[in-house]
Amino acid sequence: MDYIKTEETPVNHLHFPTTELNHYEEQEGSTKSCESRSNDEFSDCDQTSSIANELGLMELHKDNKAYKLIYRHCQSNLTSHLGDQFQIVSILKNEFKTPLGQAKLKAFQIYTESVAKKNGGCCECSGNKAAAETARVKYGGCSVEKEELKTILMYGFSHEKQFSNNNGLSFSPNNAPFQCMIDSSSSCDEDGTRFLLLSRIIMGKSEVVSPHQGSSTQSYPSSTEFDSGVDSLTSPKKYIIWSTHMNTHVLPEFVVCIKTPPILKTKKPKSPWISFPVLINSISKFVNPSQIRLIQKHYKEHQDRRISRPELIQRLRSITGDRLLVKIIKSFGQKAPEGSRPMNVQSRRG
Repeated sequence: MDYIKTEETPVNHLHFPTTELNHYEEQEGSTKSCESRSNDEFSDCDQTSSIANELGLMELHKDNKAYKLIYRHCQSNLTSHLGDQFQIVSILKNEFKTPLGQAKLKAFQIYTESVAKKNGGCCECSGNKAAAETARVKYGGCSVEKEELKTILMYGFSHEKQFSNNNGLSFSPNNAPFQCMIDSSSSCDEDGTRFLLLSRIIMGKSEVVSPHQGSSTQSYPSSTEFDSGVDSLTSPKKYIIWSTHMNTHVLPEFVVCIKTPPILKTKKPKSPWISFPVLINSISKFVNPSQIRLIQKHYKEHQDRRISRPELIQRLRSITGDRLLVKIIKSFGQKAPEGSRPMNVQSRRG
């Protein structure tokens, strides 16, 4: 990939509670036990507490400051996409109480201070808050399945994660947490619950990563001047933490458990359906080899989670034109199988 280097934009403050590396303040009595709740709440409490115990996290009570802030933020963003067809079941917190958890928290603080110093900050004088601001510590979201969430919390991030590729990890900014759920292929839990992982990420000085150009093999900053990647300096929709930094510049902190109704997962498209590999093969009969190579490149970028499905379809349309696409899709005339997503052009991994 080619990287466009521009002047850094001013530091933006976090939308969530604080940039300091200590825990969120909790109001007195905010961690009420299940026993103190009403009978109507008991079944939900039992279910969500079970998930919290399984993941080794603490379930935040609805009176908790962090719960209220995260809930309002996610509720607002999710409503704009799903209306009222979702439920935020619970918000879980990583308390870093184990020796390994304490080590991860301390390491993240050290790297925050190091990046702040590299970018001109004076951490010794200003404290953790100033260091976090200078290092541009932000919140990023990614959609994960329960099993990979367990692995992340226990061992850290790896290239096998569905929101990662050989280059690193891709996060949605906290002003667009639902975007990562749209782009992700992660499936629901047995009861239809999706898991949104919110992590603190050290952005430092970012460079713009252009998905339209260059190689996809780079897995670290283009120079020591930069620490992370974004798709736009002014209005980023994607944060990229390189694979060399994925377990030093990312601190998993909250998990938002979101339940969506079955209709959102099983709705059938009413229009003809075709898989991307079959579509690309059909297109190859009508366009020149250089255009096919470009289409295959964009499809690979989609598989690597570097562009979303809508972006892939838009690029495909710009290369082939709508008339050819409609002709090919209609010629198949088949409907999507049960459970497929309602798109005219359906992507499949691999």
